[in-house]
Amino acid sequence: TPSGELLFAIGDVTGKGIPAALLMANLQAMLHVLLPIDITLAEASGQINDIIHQNTPSDKFITFFWGIFNPDNAEFRFVNAGHNPPIWLRDGKDNPQELEEGGLILGAMSTMAPYEEQTIQLSTNDILVFYTDGVTEAMNEDQTKEFGEERLINCIKENRDKSSKGIQQAITEAVK
Repeated sequence: TPSGELLFAIGDVTGKGIPAALLMANLQAMLHVLLPIDITLAEASGQINDIIHQNTPSDKFITFFWGIFNPDNAEFRFVNAGHNPPIWLRDGKDNPQELEEGGLILGAMSTMAPYEEQTIQLSTNDILVFYTDGVTEAMNEDQTKEFGEERLINCIKENRDKSSKGIQQAITEAVK
């Protein structure tokens, strides 16, 4: 951001191919336009939702999570718009928290209730894992069992002493 904060965003668009890619490109463009404006993530989420809802077919929507990390005070402000909640594993703790607060998926309907923005205080060695349902819904070779959220959490816990790249590689290998 212009103030030196870091924006994190992850999303998943319904469908595949060019229509889905164009919808995601539009979302990225909206983020670039709204980021320098002095409004909250919650207000911006409502505006993004309304624009997507007005300009896309009813069967197209986006699950979306975004947040802003302030490196000066280690605060992370976020809104979850129906996306798989990122997993927050705090340093020295075994029970992860899911960052669920926010509102409805983007584009499904006009904003009726405002999105909720939450703030958490991060500490050194805390781990935040952002993922899409492609991880948790990955099927085994027999197509009989999904990877699942519990296995994802266990993989994070087992590899918590690794770097972020190491944790990412461990998750990728476990899913494969």
